[in-house]
Amino acid sequence: MRYSVHYQTNDRNWVVTDVSNSYQVMGVHASKADAYRQAFAEQERWRKYDPVANNLEQIRQMMPRSLVIS
Repeated sequence: MRYSVHYQTNDRNWVVTDVSNSYQVMGVHASKADAYRQAFAEQERWRKYDPVANNLEQIRQMMPRSLVIS
């Protein structure tokens, strides 16, 4: 996952960082749930522009919905 959540003990805050961009701080939150919510939203937002994710999505759409093996 590109975005990670860490707890800062000295500030008592949850920090969302971008691992692929030199650990740039994306947000600071008081609750763990809010931090994970932002990290998930950032990951989903970035996924639209990721060429590997786009390729996998195209492959998934081309494959049949169910495979029956007899």
